[in-house]
Amino acid sequence: MEPVATSSAESYETSDPQTSLREAETLRIKKDHGGEFRCSYCLLEEHYDYKGAKPPFAKNLAYLEDCYIMKDPFSQPNRGEVLVLGADCIVCNKPVCLGCSIFFAKRFCRDCAAKNIASLPMQLHAKIKSLRKENDQSDDKY
Repeated sequence: MEPVATSSAESYETSDPQTSLREAETLRIKKDHGGEFRCSYCLLEEHYDYKGAKPPFAKNLAYLEDCYIMKDPFSQPNRGEVLVLGADCIVCNKPVCLGCSIFFAKRFCRDCAAKNIASLPMQLHAKIKSLRKENDQSDDKY
């Protein structure tokens, strides 16, 4: 295979660390802003404004995980009030709402929490079991 020739301008752009950092940051910001959140377990589906730990529209907030965050539609504009819709499960990577998951250092969906219950503290076992029951009952309704 022959090497592909590039112009000096092309090689300058890709070899400049500052340009690469700016491009990566721009891509991350585009990726983190907005979209549709859908819980993998329940019927919650909602538009989110940001995915990450530090929403740019709420400067005083920082979460311990990357969350799906929306601006609070009931608050006054520019107040920085938000609603956290959910996050991705640390084990299976599925998006889950706060009602279908549990947080213990990281976010676990109801199924992954149940599968890993032996590895989680005893204090959470009742919560995990009730989470499974509540969601199993809601599944029966549909």
